Amino acid sequence: MAVPRALWRAAVVLLVAGAAAALSFRAVYEPDLWYHLAQGRENLAGHIVRENTFSFNYPDYRQHYAAWLFDAGMYRAWAISGGAGVQTIQALFLAAAFLLVYRSARQRGPAVAAFAVLLIGIGIIEPRAIPRPHLASFAALAACMVIIEKVVAKGRASPLWWAVPLVAIWSNLHVEAAFGAFVVAVFATVELVRPGALPRREGKLAVGIAALCALATFVNPYGVGIWQYLIENRAVTGLLEIAELQPPYLPSYRAFFLYLIVTGVVIALAPRGIRVWELVIVGLAAALGLRYLRLTPLVFIVSAPIVARQLGELMTRGLDRRAIVVTAIALAIAGARLPITAYGSFWQEGDAAMEPPTFFSPGAIDFIRREGLRGPVFNSNNLGGYLAFKLYPDVRIFQDSRFQSYPPEHFQRILRASASPDEWRTLVAPVDWAVLSLPRPDALSGVGRFPAAEWASVFRDDAIEIVVRRSGKFGTLAKKTE
Repeated sequence: MAVPRALWRAAVVLLVAGAAAALSFRAVYEPDLWYHLAQGRENLAGHIVRENTFSFNYPDYRQHYAAWLFDAGMYRAWAISGGAGVQTIQALFLAAAFLLVYRSARQRGPAVAAFAVLLIGIGIIEPRAIPRPHLASFAALAACMVIIEKVVAKGRASPLWWAVPLVAIWSNLHVEAAFGAFVVAVFATVELVRPGALPRREGKLAVGIAALCALATFVNPYGVGIWQYLIENRAVTGLLEIAELQPPYLPSYRAFFLYLIVTGVVIALAPRGIRVWELVIVGLAAALGLRYLRLTPLVFIVSAPIVARQLGELMTRGLDRRAIVVTAIALAIAGARLPITAYGSFWQEGDAAMEPPTFFSPGAIDFIRREGLRGPVFNSNNLGGYLAFKLYPDVRIFQDSRFQSYPPEHFQRILRASASPDEWRTLVAPVDWAVLSLPRPDALSGVGRFPAAEWASVFRDDAIEIVVRRSGKFGTLAKKTE
């Protein structure tokens, strides 16, 4: 018995709205959010940030690229309704991404297959559902796949023109606009060399449009900086082990691995109709996802229409739609990082959700303001953006978690100094106070490297400790608190 179209639409809307809300209105530890808010504030004040504005030690260090438009929007949302505004923006981006994925999958696949693919894929997005600019890339890449699917369905390159303004806007929202241009280029080039969806003449037009998409990545205040940033970002892994630039791992990313298996099985069972460009795009996305966990959602977004169409092919051979839905539900449950019921119980909104007391401390910020602590400060790496947003321009930070904001030798110097008390004294000589992250006592935190003979602890809670130099300009505060 066929399911009414209205029922499928209602199921999709409920799934999209529920998933977007559940993945957005929860507590999140995201150090980079605070930098994005600080930069958004500067952008809206008329200063597009092109240097390390918030730093005292490298204030003029160039910033090749920043997601200025996304940052401005996030700050405006925060200014209007605080943390709830940020969560709302995140939910809207996620909802747009999920709807566009479904739309691309529905272009050539049946509704039940598109719904099943979306249901499985939400678990891949979940670990990356944090308030950062890549949210815009989820939605933009899904829109890119809708455009490509329309090109394939019509057998003409003309719908691809929409990708040019899409990439131009995207380049102001997130660096992964480069991936959008790349996906269009792969599709167009492979179709020209090995036509499957387009006649040769249309393939040539598609390649021309792809070239314009590449140029569209320069339509932002940083120009070619978007590509310089990507190259620099790749080089960071040779210096420090950044979590999101490591390969995905089990069990946290089991939804990604399960989806890869499903994709491989579906393509193997229904190879008829698979085009070369589809294999190339899925293969490249899978390779990137297996190398960098931050790119795991790309595989789901670019392959969703292909998997849905192949599931439709299997349905014509007798695969029961009920089996598809049941299997999708089972895979969604198996791939979830947490029990499904937990996502509802973790519901939290507002400032407290963005500023969890385990890692951030409004009390510490109030103490700094009340006691008049100002000027250059040593800070743990994960607190740089937090201090910049809360205290700039009265306070200038030593470091933050955006590794492209400092020259490589800056972090090398910190790592060397962490092993030598004498080098550490030289490192922190320009500062008279420090803000340290107690839950994150790694080599870049400074925790345990400020001896009591020279430094006094003047504030401490579960998240943050503040120390001052006994012989420095805040030495009287040390005497007052002891």
